[in-house]
Amino acid sequence: MEKHNIAIVGLGRVGTVFLEKVLSNDSVFVIKSVCELADTSGKKMAFDHGVPVGCIEDIIKFGVDIDVVFDFTGDEKVAELLRRKLQESGNNYTQVAQKRIARLIWSLIAEDDYLPEVNCTKSQSYADILLSQQK
Repeated sequence: MEKHNIAIVGLGRVGTVFLEKVLSNDSVFVIKSVCELADTSGKKMAFDHGVPVGCIEDIIKFGVDIDVVFDFTGDEKVAELLRRKLQESGNNYTQVAQKRIARLIWSLIAEDDYLPEVNCTKSQSYADILLSQQK
């Protein structure tokens, strides 16, 4: 089965869960790089698993060696920046996955696990915390 090279931007609550699932799953994904500026548990997990941690520029430098970039920052400006930088570099191959595509991928690899929402309400955040503690 063909492997697909990916990058993940944003290793907060949602990105960390996605990273963990991809790392623990014998999937078709190879994580080439992640981008997280803050010291999060996801960033630590990436370091612990030998996944290169860098910035958006580092991801752009991979060129067509990355098939898809998953943006879990929750900030549409980041997705716009990624698309613009890819275009400026002449890379019309690498795609920035839309949120609904990331959810589709999640549903295929996560069995019954729950992927929390980005930019959700305070009540939804509490519900996400409670759901994650039931595991």
